[in-house]
Amino acid sequence: SASTLYNKLRALTGMSVSSFIRDIRMKEAMRLAMQPDIRVSDLAYRVGFRDPKYFATCFKKEFGVQPSEYIESLSKDRKT
Repeated sequence: SASTLYNKLRALTGMSVSSFIRDIRMKEAMRLAMQPDIRVSDLAYRVGFRDPKYFATCFKKEFGVQPSEYIESLSKDRKT
C-alpha cells in the first residue's frame, strides 16, 4: 500500500517521499548543468519542475548557490 511505501522510504532514507524525489531531481540537475549553454529554465523543466523560480529556490537551499551562478562557474572552468 502507499502508506507502507512511505513508511519504508522514511525508515530507509529518513526523508519524506517528496523530499526524496526532490533530492534525486537536484542531483540530476547538477549533472545536467555540465552541458554547455544550458539555461536555468531548461534545466528546471528537464528535471521535472514546472516553475523555474521554485527550482532556483530549491537548488539554492540544497547547494548554497543559485543555479545560474553554478552554471556560470562551470562555463568558466571549461574555458580555462
